[in-house]
Amino acid sequence: MNNIYKLKLTALGHPNPTGFNAEDEKEYRSVVLWLEDQKIRHYKIEEREGLRDIESEKWSEAYNTYQRDLVSPVVEGSLHEQLNWLLSYAVRLEYADNVTKYKNVKVEQPKKSAPNVVSSNPLDNLDFDSPAFKAGVERICALTGVGPHPDPKVRLSAVAKILKTSPHPDFPKNEMNMVQQPVDVLELLFIQDLRELQTKINEALVAVQTVTADPRTDTTLGRVGR
Repeated sequence: MNNIYKLKLTALGHPNPTGFNAEDEKEYRSVVLWLEDQKIRHYKIEEREGLRDIESEKWSEAYNTYQRDLVSPVVEGSLHEQLNWLLSYAVRLEYADNVTKYKNVKVEQPKKSAPNVVSSNPLDNLDFDSPAFKAGVERICALTGVGPHPDPKVRLSAVAKILKTSPHPDFPKNEMNMVQQPVDVLELLFIQDLRELQTKINEALVAVQTVTADPRTDTTLGRVGR
């Protein structure tokens, strides 16, 4: 309960919110008087004499009258319940008096740092601007008959489309006669890698269709629907 008092007294600008002890009768009465004098102001100044005399034996009677005048719902409750309601009431009044001020207050949300995702796909690590990549694309395009283009990625995309429409393209005989050269072996191996990649892409498309397109997809039959 003391933490609740601390928070509300801090919000109201009390001079000593952390040091307040609700169990101390004098401090309790002093806070009630402070709330009426500074925040609630239900009574006229001359009508606050009963609350102002915090050492009087009649203070409790004046306090009960004060609560009834405020139409407090916890007049018959404990002292803690009564003070907690008074604090909440004062906070509501404070907000009503300064609604424009608090309305324009913007609370900054903590920025969430983006997770560091490490990809396991080796294609994500390719340097598409490197001379080696461009040279490899040039050799593959020569084998598949893809024409020139300033962007090697566009040419590689064209190669992928050729492999998709013709998974086993026939290479010219003069190209096959050059397989003895190590570079050409690497070229053909790279083409084989592209074919395997295309197979995996096709499998992934079927899997996606199973979830999003047609609930009747049968991947074992290699078709969607009936």
